[in-house]
Amino acid sequence: MAAAPSSGVAALRNRPATSIGPAFLALALLLALESAGGAAILRLAGEAGPALLAALGSLAAGIRFGWTLRPGAEPLISRYSRFDAAGLPDPDGHYTRRLTAAWAVLLGGFALTFLAAALGLFPAAPLWLLQPALCTALFFGEHVLRRCCFPELGRVTPLRTLQAIYRCHRQVRHAA
Repeated sequence: MAAAPSSGVAALRNRPATSIGPAFLALALLLALESAGGAAILRLAGEAGPALLAALGSLAAGIRFGWTLRPGAEPLISRYSRFDAAGLPDPDGHYTRRLTAAWAVLLGGFALTFLAAALGLFPAAPLWLLQPALCTALFFGEHVLRRCCFPELGRVTPLRTLQAIYRCHRQVRHAA
């Protein structure tokens, strides 16, 4: 005898398609358009397609960080820090503003570098290794720095940071 489904996925399966909601349908449409756009770029750009897609992805991520550095806006990493039990490393937010800027510059630099590779100025192969290595080094290195500069925050871990990011995105309503 099977138990009654209790998961959220099972509940979604039992709902009529029209009750899924406009936000879910908008997200599905956006993902479909993004996939179609990516496929078109790969097809039209030929060998340069993967580097061009990497440039666009890095640019989008860099803009996500950089956009929050506008005057009067809350830096992205400051927002994430508010969802960490330890709170902001520094009350004035200088540390998290500089860290947000570092991510924006790093990702923007990769966007330009991948674009140069897409234009044939040099091979993209080394970038496929360099980008994840540098992003990983910045992510983990920042935790070491924060642990040294702000011991009052307690045990600073990447898992705690990822949990704060998750909590932030669960509570902040994004435009559909």
